Amino acid sequence: MRKLATAALAFSAAVFLANYALPVDRLLVPAVLSAVLGALLALFHRRWLTPAVLALVFFSLGLLQYRLYAGRTLERAAGYDGQTASVEGRLLDYPDVYDGYTRLLIRIEDGDLPHFKAVVYDNGHLLNNARPGDRVRFTASVRTADTLYGKTYDNYIVNDIFFRLTRKGDARLTSGGFSLSALPVRLRQLLCSRADEVFPADVRPFLKALMLGDRDDFYADDALYVSMTRAGLMHVVAVSGLHVAFLVSLLQFILGKGRTGTLVSIAAVWLFVLVTGAGKAAVRAGFMQTLLLLAPILRRENDPVTSLSAVLALCLCVSPFAARSVSLQLSYAAMAGVLCFFDRIEAAFEAHVPEKLLCRPVRYLLASAAGALSVMPFTVPLTALHFGYVPLLSPVSNPLCLWAVSLSFCGAWLSTALSVVPLLGRAAGWLCAWPVRWLMLCARLIAAFPYAVLYTRTRGAWLWIAVSYGLFLPALLLRKRPVLRVLVPGAVSLALLSGVFLYAWRDSHENDTVSVLDVGQGQCITAFVGDATAVVDCGNVNSLENAGALAGEYLLSRGRRGIDVLMLTHLHEDHADGAVRLMELLPVDTLLLPADADDSDGLYQRILACAERKHVRVEKVGASSLISAGGLSMELFPTEGGTEENERCLMTLLHAGALDVLVTADASQAAERRLAAKEDLSGADVLIAGHHGSKNACCDELLHAVDGRTAVISVGWNRYGHPAEETLERLAANGYTVLRTDRDGTIEIRQGEQNG
Repeated sequence: MRKLATAALAFSAAVFLANYALPVDRLLVPAVLSAVLGALLALFHRRWLTPAVLALVFFSLGLLQYRLYAGRTLERAAGYDGQTASVEGRLLDYPDVYDGYTRLLIRIEDGDLPHFKAVVYDNGHLLNNARPGDRVRFTASVRTADTLYGKTYDNYIVNDIFFRLTRKGDARLTSGGFSLSALPVRLRQLLCSRADEVFPADVRPFLKALMLGDRDDFYADDALYVSMTRAGLMHVVAVSGLHVAFLVSLLQFILGKGRTGTLVSIAAVWLFVLVTGAGKAAVRAGFMQTLLLLAPILRRENDPVTSLSAVLALCLCVSPFAARSVSLQLSYAAMAGVLCFFDRIEAAFEAHVPEKLLCRPVRYLLASAAGALSVMPFTVPLTALHFGYVPLLSPVSNPLCLWAVSLSFCGAWLSTALSVVPLLGRAAGWLCAWPVRWLMLCARLIAAFPYAVLYTRTRGAWLWIAVSYGLFLPALLLRKRPVLRVLVPGAVSLALLSGVFLYAWRDSHENDTVSVLDVGQGQCITAFVGDATAVVDCGNVNSLENAGALAGEYLLSRGRRGIDVLMLTHLHEDHADGAVRLMELLPVDTLLLPADADDSDGLYQRILACAERKHVRVEKVGASSLISAGGLSMELFPTEGGTEENERCLMTLLHAGALDVLVTADASQAAERRLAAKEDLSGADVLIAGHHGSKNACCDELLHAVDGRTAVISVGWNRYGHPAEETLERLAANGYTVLRTDRDGTIEIRQGEQNG
């Protein structure tokens, strides 16, 4: 068995290196060298050399497999990038319908392109009524799926999706009739509909995510998403081995652990995998659980290391790009932590509890705490790297909530099964909701703790992580002196963590700072003066991250625990669609809105609803005014009328200590001219270029009126031509130094310096 583990780990290591470190066009050289070295060692016929021979040979095979797979998929797809092609394919899932477009997933079966999976964007909503198994035929513009919004994007290719297609012209939709391959997706849709009927509205998004991996409603609930993230509980709604283990435990409780119960459990596991969409994480979990269940029946010793490594190598052999999957990395990192540390941590906990108190509930809580701690050594750096935060209180939240997750998962499936009798199903769903409410309550309370999360945008965060590992890992080698193994590294790590938070707080409170955040194609500006904090706008489009999350993390990482004033210049998405998420992350005292904003807009209504729920004071500004908060003040200048939202925006001259910053939002040049003629703008140090550097912003009259010599353009990937060349020329002709978030990242402006 260990030989299999050696071969599988070597193969997997090669695939990971090929994904992250080795150039794809140079993989043949190390592959040949590794194979030759393995063959030479094999000539010695020494048994002790066998592991090295296996490792070298399978390392070579891993490199070769990656090179061959990349050549016949991504490199082949790149040859069609930018072309227009005729496409015919079969729909693999239900369409996702948004305001401006519909997104579909198809497998190409005919036409000009290779037979890969592709994401289709239908901007005219012609394919809204398509169903899994239907055939669609259309002409499309072609892009490869490894980039999105001008940045490298892995989420598509890890799922073997290699094209992004935008429909052009008409489309022909043909019913596919009954399709066995579409049956799991249709069954999932049926179960989602049944869940909508069975479960109360407040717990429905969580239970659909938990049961079926359907997280659309979950992600749409900003309050729930933020609290689960900050409490370190997001892993419970990602379909994984945890859910499969819950399912098997339920079935074995009902059927017993004999051969019949085992076979039924295996069948149920794979039905669950199919119903949840047969995603990579679910398939991995299915294989792992099947191996665990089959080991006693086949009278084979269960070796977790071998099972883990074999399933990993199998997944990477089928799809080498899966190595880039964050869920795969976290899943195996968690399992590695459990294998390495769980038994020792659990034993240490039980050793410090009197024997009389070690009843089943206490043992469960100790095991839950040990499990939460054991996964952290390997998952913490990955979470920090991929998501930019470390949930410090997850060792508290997991023991409090995992029992509720288990009950909720099992209860949700039982409730859905009982829903064949509607009244019985709703009664069971009502009972099932209470463990979920407990979990949501715990998540909210833990998330509200001021230091529940360490964001790696904080200066010193990575130093704390590195030093903590440098202290704890060597200490684990000490078999004696538990004080040295735990207390000393723990005390030093805690002291350093406190220092990181203290430094962030002190730095942001002692230095008056205005920051233009890199939120992509959008705008978000923060200002600190002492204890006062203001935010102007919070939105973006054509970006992979929510502007509210980015702004909230930035503020929290600098010790800001609330916002005195949040001003939205107007209600376009690129200026306001992150406001709800931001208000969920930090308490806001006052929200400023244009008095004549379009109150029929859905975004406007969501913002007002969140403000009411969070007890935020809302002020609608219809005339020039001044608002102050501590050392911060804002002169507000509404534009005068207009039919477009841009023509009804707020402009502001922001005074942050000794810094004066003019923000004109998306106001037209006519509005800029009126402002320059009416107000004294000569004290402004910095101009935030209007409309992301559009040709319709930054008129000469405004540039002359402002004495500042620095202009900042908040801009990201876009198809609008922002910033316009003529605007850049006007700024240069008037002597402005131009900083851009798309090139310089987040721009921090302090008195006498500009830092990108």
